[in-house]
Amino acid sequence: MLGLDKGEVRLAPPTHHWKELFHQEKKILEQHIGEYVIDIQQFGSTAIDNIKAKPIIDILVGVEEIGQVDAFDKKALKRDDYYHLPGVQIEGKVVFAKFSDLERLTKTHILHVVEYEGDWWKKHLAFRDYPNGHADTAKEYEQLKTKLAHDFSDEEKSYTNGKVRFVEEVLRAALLDKAD
Repeated sequence: MLGLDKGEVRLAPPTHHWKELFHQEKKILEQHIGEYVIDIQQFGSTAIDNIKAKPIIDILVGVEEIGQVDAFDKKALKRDDYYHLPGVQIEGKVVFAKFSDLERLTKTHILHVVEYEGDWWKKHLAFRDYPNGHADTAKEYEQLKTKLAHDFSDEEKSYTNGKVRFVEEVLRAALLDKAD
């Protein structure tokens, strides 16, 4: 089942359906915001092959400049259950979430709008691509996520913070790999 309630942390076994669900959403997003978008990619754990992940599809939207988000058809996005998350303040990024249940705040998709080929774009895709090319790193990440999900099953922020050091290490390794 796709989606998690607010604050909930639960991992699901890997499935090819995550990629199919991403492609379905990509078509919807292209209809609503396609004129402003350079590229749309799946990233996050559901885009890393053969590992458990929170059943939420992370979508990376690359735009020429972040201010173009203001021109997005937010009414059309809302009709498809996407809501801007103004409380999520991250420099260089605008975040939307798709909810299947607004009472329980059940998120199924998170939309990260960033500048195409900018720092966020490169980091998110490097973190997706490196584990996909290094199965040992992917399994190590899965083990960390499993432990954190057990320890922080109802503390999403603690779960996320517990991954920071690992993510930074993978990004360093990806940069070194790219330099070779």
